[in-house]
Amino acid sequence: MADDLAGLPDHRVRHLRPGQDHALATAMAFVQQTLDDWYPAGRDRPETRRVRENAFLVADELVANACAHTTGPTRLDLDRVGRRLSISVTDGNAAPPVLPHPYRPDAPTGHGLKIVDRLALRWGHRPVGGGKTVWAELLPPVPPLNGVPVDVSRLD
Repeated sequence: MADDLAGLPDHRVRHLRPGQDHALATAMAFVQQTLDDWYPAGRDRPETRRVRENAFLVADELVANACAHTTGPTRLDLDRVGRRLSISVTDGNAAPPVLPHPYRPDAPTGHGLKIVDRLALRWGHRPVGGGKTVWAELLPPVPPLNGVPVDVSRLD
């Protein structure tokens, strides 16, 4: 798969205007195009499909949270470093994201960060100007080696 990625930039950024109409749709079209470029569907393997699906869902939750809890996202970054994929969403509100505790699966809201928490290798936030950037890091799954699952925690 590394040869498939030759020549593609490892960092892509999309700037958004706070309060922009269709910010979520605009951001997710950017994410979809980037993931399609980095993990081509034409060479689909289960692990490739899974990384696209998980990354799309994590990005969707981070952007949706910025739309719902702030004036909207101002920047969306996607980065590939080695096997890791990082998704970052910046907004103008300095309030940190809060993972509901205790988590209530029957609640009508509050599931977005729980989804991020479950799918991401790690996630967090950092202050940026008068706002913050919320980021999540995913490690694409590795196909089994001779039918034996690979322990991805030992790949770095």
